[in-house]
Amino acid sequence: MMVKYAALFLLCLCSGCSENYVKEENRYKKCDDTKDFQEICRRIRGMDVVVVSPGSGVATQFASYLKKSNFNIPDTSLINHDVFGSSDTDDHRLNHFIDAVNSDHKIIWALRGGFGAARLIASLDRLPKPCVAKTFIGFSDITSLNLFISQKWPNWRVIHATVFAYLDKKSSKNKFGTLLDILGGKIDSYDINNLHHLNEKAKTQKDIIGKLTGGNLTIIENSLKTCWEIQTDGKIVFIEDVREEPQCIYRTMYHLKEVGKLSGAKALIFGCFNGVSDQKKVLLYLKGFAKTLDIPVYATNQFGHGDYNVPLIYNATAKIRGGKMTISVPHS
Repeated sequence: MMVKYAALFLLCLCSGCSENYVKEENRYKKCDDTKDFQEICRRIRGMDVVVVSPGSGVATQFASYLKKSNFNIPDTSLINHDVFGSSDTDDHRLNHFIDAVNSDHKIIWALRGGFGAARLIASLDRLPKPCVAKTFIGFSDITSLNLFISQKWPNWRVIHATVFAYLDKKSSKNKFGTLLDILGGKIDSYDINNLHHLNEKAKTQKDIIGKLTGGNLTIIENSLKTCWEIQTDGKIVFIEDVREEPQCIYRTMYHLKEVGKLSGAKALIFGCFNGVSDQKKVLLYLKGFAKTLDIPVYATNQFGHGDYNVPLIYNATAKIRGGKMTISVPHS
């Protein structure tokens, strides 16, 4: 099993992180020549989506591509002023996000992650809760907004899933297929397979039922002692990250354990930790940490910054049995 899982885990080691937007200039020049990709784009255009940029901006080539592709993306979402690594100033990004919240659009989709989303939350927390529930989508740095919205605006549907900037022919089916089925109301449940147990508790416990929460490990640690601090009691916690070395991953997980964020959880699932120098070492550190916990711990390559990013819906009920997790889809 160790060798088998190590091979599986190595699938998460991409040829550079997808958030390396240096490569983006060439990435979108020929991204509309497959039927699968064209179908994904057609389905997105048929949905009531507005795209926002609460974090970093995007490369010029991608912005030009989006403008020509008839997606509903405001010009304010394509600004890249690179203000402290973010697409625009905090005030402007906040106002653009609030505009989306107050708009008639039912789905708000983060253009990318990157840096800076958490700086909006203190101001959002002072505002009245929105009267109309919507769906919000994003991951990576967007984890901060995912946690805030899923915990403070519980009538919203929040989905940890690919950001809009990952829309290309290579990843469209693996990262967008199930997500669009959820958004289109086509499925009531779906499965995440390839869960591999990392400790004895996961091997022996038959059925685990709980609601989902989690996201990017670095951002989760940043949430501690804030108004959007992650709440894990009774939850199945999912975690991923990118470009964090094994010792840092272990250290951060141990911190979460020390402050009590794992003692009341139903289970812990690690996704991809790609963009690191030694994937086998990551696996060893994850297995070593899992042995220190008295809850089931699993790992999979099915979500995160890797080749797959199966959606995970905050507060949705999930059931783990064997090597599979079934997620019930709450309809908005």
